[in-house]
Amino acid sequence: MINRNLGTLERTLRLVGAVVLAGWVLSRDSHGPLSALAGIAALALFANAIFSRCYLWALLGISSCDPDDEHGGAPPQGS
Repeated sequence: MINRNLGTLERTLRLVGAVVLAGWVLSRDSHGPLSALAGIAALALFANAIFSRCYLWALLGISSCDPDDEHGGAPPQGS
């Protein structure tokens, strides 16, 4: 099971960022390297928001999950 390390607010902000970047990319008439980079960033932010996991935050030991949530937002294991 993936340990989650993104709280609800951060997930929401990442989802909004993904939508804004994707909208910007799709609204452009010409697509170059900057559009490709923005598209990749949008996909990464979208994946972070959906799975509540940021691997960079995991490497740095950062978690924005609620400290009272012992599973980091994941469902409990077992029974």
